Amino acid sequence: MAGYRALASVARSLVELLDRRIGEVLPGGRRPGVQLVTSDDLDNVGTPNARIQIPAIALYCYRVSVDGDTRPGWSAVSTADGVPHLPLRMHVLVFAFDNDAAFELQWLGLTARLLESEPILTGPMLHEDGEWAPGEAVQIVTDNLSLDTMSEAFQALVTKYRLCLPYVARVIVLSGSHRPIPGAVGSVSAG
Repeated sequence: MAGYRALASVARSLVELLDRRIGEVLPGGRRPGVQLVTSDDLDNVGTPNARIQIPAIALYCYRVSVDGDTRPGWSAVSTADGVPHLPLRMHVLVFAFDNDAAFELQWLGLTARLLESEPILTGPMLHEDGEWAPGEAVQIVTDNLSLDTMSEAFQALVTKYRLCLPYVARVIVLSGSHRPIPGAVGSVSAG
């Protein structure tokens, strides 16, 4: 199972996938760059020396959560193999930046089409830093965010609300080191 770098590996995998596919769809001319960004990057768009350069598609991980649907199964696996396994979901907002609103919508539409066309990252599509086991896969699906949840996400940022697409990468299973399963505790008789 994946190592501690798996979350970063999934983010890099998404950036590489989108960048490669956008290059195939738009081989010349106006084309957005794709980058993984921080909240500071979003807060500083449009300022001198901003990291996000227009046109751009920016992936912002705003939350990591435990996957409650698969956690019981992975706990059972941990009991059997003596290795701790933690299934996680990585929640990402996809932003498009351009000087023209129509191009921003175009970049978001292209991103949605690409992620819908290739919703499973596996094998060579997963960045090698994740220490992936053979056969591991991560699914990229749209995330259903309520308006309240979206508002809360933007309240944490200095930037004003921007149109974005919410996605979730699931299930990223982080695995620890093997530890021997302790035997049954017996009683010691006084001699």
